[in-house]
Amino acid sequence: MVPADKDKLEHDNEKREVYAEIAETKAPEPSEEELHALALAYARYLAEKNLEPGDVTFVEPEELLKEAETEAEEPAEEPATEAEAPVEEAEVAAEPETLAEEPTEEAEKPAKKKAAKKKPAKKKEAKPKADTKQKAPVIFTKYEPTDEEVRKIAGSLEITNKGEGRIAAFVDFHDRLQTMIDSAAADAGRDFVKAGHRITSTYRQSRRMIGLVILIIGVLAAVVLAIFDKYTVYEYAYNGKILGYVNNQEDVMDVLEIAGTKMTENNSGGSEIKFTANQNVTFNLVDARGKSIDDADTTVNKLVYMTDIETEAYGVYDGENLVAVVKDNEEAENLLNNAMAVLSEPDEGMTLVSTKFTNDLAIRPINVLLTSVQSYAEALENMTKGGEEIIFHIVEPEENLGSIARTFGVEPINIYDENNENVVTEIEQGDKICVRKIIDPVSVKMVETGRMKETLEYETIKKESDEYYEGETHIEQEGVDGIQIFDGTITKVAGEVTKRNADSIETVREKQDKIILVGTAERPKTAPTGTYVMPIHNYVLTSNFGFRWGRLHAGIDMGAPTGTPIYATDGGTVVKAEYYSGYGNVVFIQHEDGRQTRYAHCSKLLVRYGEKVYQGQNIALVGNTGHSFGSHLHFEIVLNGSPVNPRPYLGI
Repeated sequence: MVPADKDKLEHDNEKREVYAEIAETKAPEPSEEELHALALAYARYLAEKNLEPGDVTFVEPEELLKEAETEAEEPAEEPATEAEAPVEEAEVAAEPETLAEEPTEEAEKPAKKKAAKKKPAKKKEAKPKADTKQKAPVIFTKYEPTDEEVRKIAGSLEITNKGEGRIAAFVDFHDRLQTMIDSAAADAGRDFVKAGHRITSTYRQSRRMIGLVILIIGVLAAVVLAIFDKYTVYEYAYNGKILGYVNNQEDVMDVLEIAGTKMTENNSGGSEIKFTANQNVTFNLVDARGKSIDDADTTVNKLVYMTDIETEAYGVYDGENLVAVVKDNEEAENLLNNAMAVLSEPDEGMTLVSTKFTNDLAIRPINVLLTSVQSYAEALENMTKGGEEIIFHIVEPEENLGSIARTFGVEPINIYDENNENVVTEIEQGDKICVRKIIDPVSVKMVETGRMKETLEYETIKKESDEYYEGETHIEQEGVDGIQIFDGTITKVAGEVTKRNADSIETVREKQDKIILVGTAERPKTAPTGTYVMPIHNYVLTSNFGFRWGRLHAGIDMGAPTGTPIYATDGGTVVKAEYYSGYGNVVFIQHEDGRQTRYAHCSKLLVRYGEKVYQGQNIALVGNTGHSFGSHLHFEIVLNGSPVNPRPYLGI
């Protein structure tokens, strides 16, 4: 740097120092070079901050001046020769847009390339010229504004006629704004410190009281919890039905899976039983006074041996008629398939052409008691053969007699109370009811074709005949089935042939009908009826049928006074009426089919040998004849020569 420049810079520095001291009262008048440097620095700052001239900033103007002075004093990174400097300055002026848009380092490259074309730049430093009157050198930084931008910014900083420039106004505005911000920050800080001090003081003064209150609350809570735990228990219930009481809910939850497994194993229908806490098994906290607490084993047993467990099963419906209730949807579908197979079995020699259920069959969920779920075999038999079913159900919300009757495919008169005794007329939610149901088998329509042997069943024909008594029948001709060979197509509904298309029929054997003669002749009183009446009316049974004193007592003894009437138990023919060894006076009556009745120890006989007697006829009087030790009737019934116990035949 030349001495003249050095003196000038020192003079400028002195002026800036004076400005710094008196900036608050009067702004100095910057030189043209200082104003130019300040404008460049300000322009770079605005570019870095993405601001426009006139926008409010918080950078001290002194910083802008110092930055401008520093840049003015420092030489360029690669000073140009005396001949090159005007060229570079001219190129900068010629391409302002490029320099304004791109960073300085990038902008220098094309500028240097252009200069290199005219004259290669020297690598070593150029000697400084002694001319002190030349303009300030161009400063290359990260951003170099165009001349137009410099002029615009310099104009914004131009001093007024009164000697006060815009820069002074900017500095004044900045100082006042900064003072306001600092004051507000200081006030806020003081308020915060005071508030913290008050809180700390308050806490120090009351922390003992707070600690004491917390301790008292904790003790009271512990006491309340202890009392509450001691005098309360959990009531557990299945679908609203109370089963018992436990100390903790976990006592029940821990055994639900075990109880469900045991219940499933015991269930004949095979339905899987699940006990789920807070769903079908619920809990309620109640007063413990007077409650018996269940242990784990008791809880399991109460769940397993419940009889009112309701489960969701699946009903098979033939139209609107419920025909089966099984454990799940899969079993219901298998049931439909197997029922179709059983009912669609073609005749031997025939081939099945088509088959379908005559009604639409559907599967729907249905809630019933566990005991009402059918086994697979039972359900299949009901579907294919029919039967009678008793189904129990728990009335659900919004159900009534009409809706339940429709669900189970019955009339309301088929809905009984839980004991299956009386028809119910009113029901409420939670009531247990019984549904009686007659199940008709489902039917299929099937078409089969082929060649088969058919059996022509004989018919039974009854003819009246006066050769036999009324009530008697006689087979005049046995029936014989006929046989024929059918070739063609047959349509069946529910097993009955509804349509036949025969290509040919070959008769193998003619059928022969069965002929039965029905008696019309009036039966005489003495004709046997096959039934027995009491031989005497007032008696005391003194001895039964069986072994006695080492020998068989072949009848029963009926004690009665001597002279009591003895009656024929059925009509027949007298084959003995006399004194007969140990029997004393005896009457033997022969009936039909090898039956014979005997009356012994009589005091008097009223019939003779060969006489016809009728049922209830007085044939003798009670006595004490023969091998007898008191007045009584010894009565026997002999079937095909062997004595039998008379009591079942007489109904005693």
